[in-house]
Amino acid sequence: MRALVLSGMALIAATYGLARFGYGLFLPRFTEAFPMGSAVSGLIQAGSFLSFCLAAVLASRLAARPRLVVVCAGATAALGSAGVAVAPTVVVLAGSVVLAGAGAGFATPGLVTLIERDIVPARQERAQTVVNAGTGAGIVTAGVLMLLTTEQWRLGWAAMAALVVLATLATLRADRSVHRAQAPEPPPRVRARDLASLARPIAAAALAGASSAAVWTFGRTVLATSRTGEEAYSIGAWMVLGAFGVLGATAGTIVQVWSLRAAWHLTVGAMAVSTVVLGAAPGSPLAAYVSVAVFGAGYTALCGVLILWATRVVPERASAGTAALFIALAVGQAAGAVLLGVLMGSTSPVLTFAVAGLIGVLAVVPAARHRPGTPSPGRTAALSRTGVEETRD
Repeated sequence: MRALVLSGMALIAATYGLARFGYGLFLPRFTEAFPMGSAVSGLIQAGSFLSFCLAAVLASRLAARPRLVVVCAGATAALGSAGVAVAPTVVVLAGSVVLAGAGAGFATPGLVTLIERDIVPARQERAQTVVNAGTGAGIVTAGVLMLLTTEQWRLGWAAMAALVVLATLATLRADRSVHRAQAPEPPPRVRARDLASLARPIAAAALAGASSAAVWTFGRTVLATSRTGEEAYSIGAWMVLGAFGVLGATAGTIVQVWSLRAAWHLTVGAMAVSTVVLGAAPGSPLAAYVSVAVFGAGYTALCGVLILWATRVVPERASAGTAALFIALAVGQAAGAVLLGVLMGSTSPVLTFAVAGLIGVLAVVPAARHRPGTPSPGRTAALSRTGVEETRD
């Protein structure tokens, strides 16, 4: 169990924290090297989020072959990162960022299935949220690479590609299901109506994603411009964001002690408030660092809550349900990146981040009215063995 959890966490760190969210960290460097304004920057980020969606859809269709899905995650993230490292033009840069973003879309569904196969039901929820917290570790690693490579940002992305490959190989090695004599039966084909009970969570995820796009795309930029010539300030803030993102591993505990609804309200509310504070006072060390810390913990925990939401509402189709919620999150991020990119270019960071915060507040509404059905007998029995009551609200 431990080997798969650690290697899975490393794969999430590499595909999310490095290959996917590294774009926002390195954006000030990209704008120096290539002719691209806020609108173009937002469009490139939107393309990355949409490639995530396409990868997640494909991953759901390959749910019976999680090892292949993990290979796809590593291949797309590594090739995309390598492409960024050698990009001669903004067009090649954009295509490489989009390809790198697909890696995360493959990673989560593949790991959800591997954990279900390799780990006993009583420990799966905890394992899922711990693996998901790898995003924060990856963001910290990206910050370290940024500091080490300084002006040589291409070296940083080459290192990212290498780390993705290593994490992928470690995950495949840790998977014990490959050694079983009999392969598991492929899951039934998932149709749209099979996930109908996730309609409100999907809406909530999309709104939360749109809100988060402000920090993921322009957070480092507003921090850097608020203190010109003090790059360590903005990179340090990004690393704080990642370090506190590791706290997202507590999402499983929050859900078990309180409820899914309470956990969602807490994480979304924390993200919305911290986004507004960062946009209003990016140059204030206390306000900025506290806000990115809260955002990092809130976002990673939010993703963990989405995984648990899917596994509890549609336990027989957990991988497909998780993919659906993460696709909704990414679609929201894509739309948010475009909208907020236009606002950044025509208004101010304060207004842009305030709008993002308002969208985050709206993400509470669908969850507040969500009334999932009766838990499945298998899932209830699995949780009862651990003394955890199944809460479906």
